[in-house]
Amino acid sequence: MAIATGSRRERYELKTGHHQDVFGLFEGKVVCGNDKQYNMRGKPFPDIFITAAREMLGRDVGDAQGEPTPAQVAERARGLVFEDGLPGIQAGKQAGMNVVWVPDPNLLGVEGAKDGPVTADQVIHSLEDFVPEQWGLPPYDS
Repeated sequence: MAIATGSRRERYELKTGHHQDVFGLFEGKVVCGNDKQYNMRGKPFPDIFITAAREMLGRDVGDAQGEPTPAQVAERARGLVFEDGLPGIQAGKQAGMNVVWVPDPNLLGVEGAKDGPVTADQVIHSLEDFVPEQWGLPPYDS
């Protein structure tokens, strides 16, 4: 697992610094929107998710701006993105990955938010509602 956030690294560290019990588990596996070494376009482009899969997880998913091989397309399809924003849903789908949308409840009230041009594969109200077995993942420990 990796974190791929459109936030600037400074902002990410500020937002997550007091939650190291959780975010510390991702040490060295975080891609931020302003990480210059990856030369990424922002969401809704798929760059950040493809970069995270390739650079942080060592997956052969190709390059965001190149044409993927059939094997790379299949590897991308194994990806599972959790998103809270509409541009992120678009980015995940353009990356060829599955997307679980965990929207802010206020966003659901915005006209057209649910029925936009790109839809998530699943919508849940909280990460606590995620059932890994529905995605071929092992169940949580009891």
